[in-house]
Amino acid sequence: MRLVCAQAAPLPHAGIADALETGSIHFALGFLPSVNGTQRLELLSDRYAVLVRAGHPLLAEKKKRTSTQDLRRLEFVAVRSHSETLRILQELGLDSRLVLTSKHFLALTAIIERTDLAVVMPRAIALGFINTERYAVLSNALPRSTFTVSLHWSHRFEVDPAHQWLRRLFVELFT
Repeated sequence: MRLVCAQAAPLPHAGIADALETGSIHFALGFLPSVNGTQRLELLSDRYAVLVRAGHPLLAEKKKRTSTQDLRRLEFVAVRSHSETLRILQELGLDSRLVLTSKHFLALTAIIERTDLAVVMPRAIALGFINTERYAVLSNALPRSTFTVSLHWSHRFEVDPAHQWLRRLFVELFT
């Protein structure tokens, strides 16, 4: 019986293709539009959304759709390593409304639940947090907010049985 050991670590996008090719990493998983020259399999598509606490004052206005003007009244928390959410805030002219940054999305639920801050985050993650008594996803259109999470690997390892098994496992987990 062969034991499998998996580790996850962030890597600058510019180094991913080389790391896959040399075998220093076996897979790269995420929204990695700048990674080229790899084998790639799309696992899921999502879009960014704005999450607030269920009792947020903006929700009292009972609007069906939240406008950019409404968003300009909010203050935001963001994950500092997640450049796409920061890009969206910047494109909307909301980067000056960023008052707090976090290292991970996991810390955000407690922050959002206890404040009037809002966060731009992947909708699937936001919906995973949703307990309608505690959180609400605002209905709005964010610029260039759709993205695809893909699994990347090197063609050099494509026929390796363990590699094939793990790729199938990723597909099962995400589909």
